[in-house]
Amino acid sequence: MSKPQKPRILLVSTGGTITMLSDGEGGLSPCADAGMLLERVPELRALAVIDVLPLVNVDSSNLQPGLWVRLAQAIYERMPFYDGFVVTHGTDTMAYTAAALSFLLQELPKPVVITGSQVPLEDLGSDGRSNLINAFRVATLDLAEVALVFGSLIIRGPRAKKTSVFDMQAFTSVNAPPLGTIGLSIRLQEPYRTRSKRKPLLRAFLDPDVAMVPAYPGIRPAVVEYLTSTHRGLVLEGFGSGNLPTEGEASLCPAIAAATGRGVPVVVCTQCMVGSTEMELYQVGRAALQAGAIPAMDMTPETTLVKLMWVLGQARDLPTVESMMLKSFVGEVHETG
Repeated sequence: MSKPQKPRILLVSTGGTITMLSDGEGGLSPCADAGMLLERVPELRALAVIDVLPLVNVDSSNLQPGLWVRLAQAIYERMPFYDGFVVTHGTDTMAYTAAALSFLLQELPKPVVITGSQVPLEDLGSDGRSNLINAFRVATLDLAEVALVFGSLIIRGPRAKKTSVFDMQAFTSVNAPPLGTIGLSIRLQEPYRTRSKRKPLLRAFLDPDVAMVPAYPGIRPAVVEYLTSTHRGLVLEGFGSGNLPTEGEASLCPAIAAATGRGVPVVVCTQCMVGSTEMELYQVGRAALQAGAIPAMDMTPETTLVKLMWVLGQARDLPTVESMMLKSFVGEVHETG
């Protein structure tokens, strides 16, 4: 009896801590050869037949929206030839990329798994080996979503958030249970999308001309006025359930109304990690809604920003933008009913 054929997985490297080496000056920089990941973790060859695509080699702080599109296109073009994809990425902006790939690559028939590490792979105590092995294990499962694998969690792309620069469990799933957990075995949790013969869609619409700023005590309306005059969209991180300053000269509402009057959407999310915008609860939220603000509901700030870029890549009229922002495309918004 012949042995079962190993799945074919493409490892796409973008750099990040998991690939970093000492630069000789006390700092770290991404290594030039992504193939070192396979050399340092030979166990991966037991899981799959692996090809390597060194797409870029950057610290994720330097990874710009245009690279999200390049990454999505690279995966989409190779979709027929592989059973799954693993993307290595720096942790600092990994949640943004996970959200972006979720919107750019839809109707996935196979898993696209993003991972990285807190400690460089070659350093003592690195989490890179276990994260990389687990990412490949997940990439062979009956799963068809963009997922972020880190520590013991499998997280849906638009629900991931980095919550610690210290803990090995650096990411958590916000406002939704994780897709699965990793312990002695891997347990996926319903609901999740399974492998199929769906034809993937590359929806590479992206307008990066979007700003994001938190509300804070003392914020001046001129900040909102400036950002909405220099960008095509703005994400405001509101207090609590999406509340904003509304009294006297400190009120942000006139600036929001002026922006929406010019066709510039202002989307309000919450600064809180858990919960949703419920802007109708308090007068300070209702006033922003009446000025034309769009609630982000239970999306993270990272996902709200990426989604607004994606929506503005397809539509400019405010009713359509609002409708799309309120709709769940890839599980980024909790839908009732």
